[in-house]
Amino acid sequence: MPNLNFAVLVDGENASHNDYHLILNEVEKHGLVAIKWVYADWTSAQQSGWKDVLHATASSPKQQFHYGKDAADHALVMDAIELINNNTRINAVCIVSSDGGFYSVAQRIREHGLHVMAIGQENTPERFRKACHNFVYTTNLIASELSPAQHEDVDALLVAAYKKCAQTNEPVYLGDLGTMLKTLDSSFDPRTYNCLRLKELIKEKDDIFTIVDEQVDRCFIHLKQKKLTSSYKQLKGKIRKWERMKQFGFIETAKGSFHFSSEELEIDHKYVQVGLKVNFRALVGTGTNKKSNDKCPSAYNIIKEVN
Repeated sequence: MPNLNFAVLVDGENASHNDYHLILNEVEKHGLVAIKWVYADWTSAQQSGWKDVLHATASSPKQQFHYGKDAADHALVMDAIELINNNTRINAVCIVSSDGGFYSVAQRIREHGLHVMAIGQENTPERFRKACHNFVYTTNLIASELSPAQHEDVDALLVAAYKKCAQTNEPVYLGDLGTMLKTLDSSFDPRTYNCLRLKELIKEKDDIFTIVDEQVDRCFIHLKQKKLTSSYKQLKGKIRKWERMKQFGFIETAKGSFHFSSEELEIDHKYVQVGLKVNFRALVGTGTNKKSNDKCPSAYNIIKEVN
């Protein structure tokens, strides 16, 4: 895992609260988030959408009245300068804004020897983008498979943590997995599941994980691939919906609709679009009508239809 400790500083009057969960997910791929500050004039009704998001993410709102032009921006810049000079724990800063005016503070942070990341829209001025070590477009953010409210399912939590770690290295070091589990759910404790250690819990989940290297001082694990039995048959259909940012979609067939995640695509994602004809495997039976409330069956091993 990277040893970066981030301060995430958000221009709340420029960034969208709808993207904030995705933004934090993206920063957590590169290190630990120690500070989450969002700047705006919170007396304005236009900022009401942030209220629940700030609470859900344990982020601190920073109030700045509109006493002058770009008052919130100035407050963010001043706090950034103070952080890099006085907080020795912070060695990385992520600025969330598409405002090119932040290029000078990004450059100052970089010259100070800290890692500079920023997240913004594609129309962000080049001078700001080039001042950063890493600039991420909001259109490239991918939703986490789990929101905090879904963490009651320990299997899903373990898999989500594994997949985040695997974006950097695979197989995954068990110590890194433990750190990511705490990042996703600070209340995670293997003792909740009658296991003294995380390794013991992983060994119990032998239908999900394989231990590929176990020694006294280290352990590496791999996620098992789903094995499809003869009950899974080949079907044909068209993609009727594709959520690129959330990485899931639906396939429409004569037998109904089937749900799929991006991991089941054996197609370059840039070619995936609504109307694309595909072949896939699924359990024998029928899918669901797109207006139905029933759980939609899953599609696997999705390939482009060969004419």
